[in-house]
Amino acid sequence: MPRVLIAEDDPLSADLLAEHTRKLLPGAEVRLAADGTAALAQLRQGPVDLLFLDLDMPGLGGRELLEATEPGCPVVIVTGDPSFALDAFRFNVADYLVKPVTVERFARMLRKLGPLPEAAGGARDRVFIRARQEIVRLQLSEVRFIRSDSNYVSFVLDGREVSSLMNLKDLEHKLPARFVRVHRSYIVNLDHVEKLDSMDVKVGRELIPVSGTYRAELMRRLDLL
Repeated sequence: MPRVLIAEDDPLSADLLAEHTRKLLPGAEVRLAADGTAALAQLRQGPVDLLFLDLDMPGLGGRELLEATEPGCPVVIVTGDPSFALDAFRFNVADYLVKPVTVERFARMLRKLGPLPEAAGGARDRVFIRARQEIVRLQLSEVRFIRSDSNYVSFVLDGREVSSLMNLKDLEHKLPARFVRVHRSYIVNLDHVEKLDSMDVKVGRELIPVSGTYRAELMRRLDLL
C-alpha cells in the first residue's frame, strides 16, 4: 500500500487531505504530522511514497523538510498563499495545491503523479462492479473504454460490455492513471489507444470523440516521443 505523510499544522486542512487520500487511494497508509519536527521524525522512521507539505509550519520549516525527503518521493506543496506558486516549483515539487483543496483538484493531482506503489496500478487491476442483479468481476487492463449513457456507464471490452448504474464523474476519480477522460461521455484506456486525430481517438475498432475541454490533458498523458 502507498505510504502518505501529511505535514500540516492546520487540523481542518490535514483532515480534509486525509479524507481525500482515503477516498481516492483506498488502502493507503496515512500518517499525520502537525509540525516540522514531527514530520522529520516520521521521515526518519521510514520512506514515504507521497508527501503533502505545508511550508509554513511551526518549528522546522518545510524547506528544511524538502532536503530530508528521499530522492524520487513526490512532494506536493499545500498552502493558503496562491502567490507562492512560482517559488514552489523552484523546489522541484510534483504539484502545488491551494487551500481549501477540493476533491476534484486532488484527483487531478493524483492523475498527474501517475500510479503510486500498489495504488492505482497493477495491484488494483481486478475490481468488482454491480451489473443489475449481479456483482461482476472486471480486469481493468482489459477495459478499452467507458461510455456514459444517462445514469449508467458501460465498460467496453473486446467483444462484450458490462453496464452499471453509476456516475461517470465519480467513476473517473476512482480509476487508475491510465484511464483518461476525453469527452463528457467517454473515458479511454490509454493502453488500448491506437491513433489520435483532430476529432477522435481510435480504440480497437471504435472511434471515440475528443472534446476541446479534455484534449490538452489527453495530449499531456500520451507520452509523446
